[in-house]
Amino acid sequence: MISIVKRYYAYRATLTNGFYLPVSVIYMKAQGLGLAEIGFVQAVFLFGMVAGELPTGYLADYLGRRKTLALGNAVTATVMVGFVFASSTAAFTALMLLWSLAWTLRSGTSDAWLYELLAEKDLEGEFARLSGRAESVMLVVSAGAALTAGFLYTVDPAVPFTVNAAVAALGLPALFTLPRTSGTPDTAADEQSMTIRRAASLLREQFTRPSIGWLVLYVALFNVVFSVTRVFEQPALRSVGVPVAGLGALYAGFKIVSAIATGVAGAVQDRLGTRGVMLSLVPIFGVLYASFAVFPLLLVPAVFTRRAVSQLVRPVRNEYLNDRLGDLGRATVLSGVSMALSLASGTANLLGGRVAEGLGAVTFLSATGVAVSVVAGALWLLTSPVREDTEPATPSATGSADSSSSVADP
Repeated sequence: MISIVKRYYAYRATLTNGFYLPVSVIYMKAQGLGLAEIGFVQAVFLFGMVAGELPTGYLADYLGRRKTLALGNAVTATVMVGFVFASSTAAFTALMLLWSLAWTLRSGTSDAWLYELLAEKDLEGEFARLSGRAESVMLVVSAGAALTAGFLYTVDPAVPFTVNAAVAALGLPALFTLPRTSGTPDTAADEQSMTIRRAASLLREQFTRPSIGWLVLYVALFNVVFSVTRVFEQPALRSVGVPVAGLGALYAGFKIVSAIATGVAGAVQDRLGTRGVMLSLVPIFGVLYASFAVFPLLLVPAVFTRRAVSQLVRPVRNEYLNDRLGDLGRATVLSGVSMALSLASGTANLLGGRVAEGLGAVTFLSATGVAVSVVAGALWLLTSPVREDTEPATPSATGSADSSSSVADP
């Protein structure tokens, strides 16, 4: 088991975007894109994820986890090479659509594979800890990559993208050293009859459960903050005095802080509980994002905290959801959650680009963080998003779905 987990960590390391991310906005601006166009391109990526989450989640349940993850790495490598030749908004839009496919092939699927492997060993309670550590490994690798990104960019703007493509390609041999997971004997054969119609029915069934639906809505609100910060932080940091040459080192620091946060996710969950972790988002982001409206330099610790908290919350959130799902369709439902988060983020990015140009990136980010915290606090009081669930995990996992859903959709 220890050997398998280490190989899984190696695979997760190949998902790094550390060579690309610190220079991504600079690169697109150098190709002639403005802030509004960059927001649009990022929104297209997120809306592409919305469109792709359910079909690719279904694909993961039908084809198997490893094949789906391998396809994701192959598409990522292709996209990174494509960035070298992109020089217009249309070209970047096409690449972002393709990259959204790569992300949706991995979202939900990677967590579903790990959770099912642990479930076969009766180790489900280890999910948050091991998932957090896997993310930490990826983030440490990304930190090292980020330290070199600025230098590589000065050598040739194409080099960071080429190197990132090579790293993604290395994930293919690493991936196929991992064992397959089959869910439970009762559901392994039934998964082969999963169709898009049945997947949509399963998703609707799970999202109407209060223990899942309200949590997804609550997390989606904060995902808006996470997303717009990620997209507009580079111009915001530049406006408060961070030099371009310092962005690579700053992003390396982001990755290290995030790695520490994911590594302690299990311990934080043990101490605060899932409810405590989720509730803490309201005061953390309300105070932090209000602070740099008054003292702009506080933007720097705010973006560090944003990364740490978002990485810490992810495994806690996914364990909460996994505990309430059956094996059949697990990747489909987790992909549906990612679809909802992407829809919220894409809408915010699409509308936020022009607003950020009018208000300034710093003011826009501050106002967004405070507004989301107020709305999320009200939602918590009204609905209690984190709650005990006494309902069956997945009623349709027993085969109770409409038999007509076994007919393949076009």
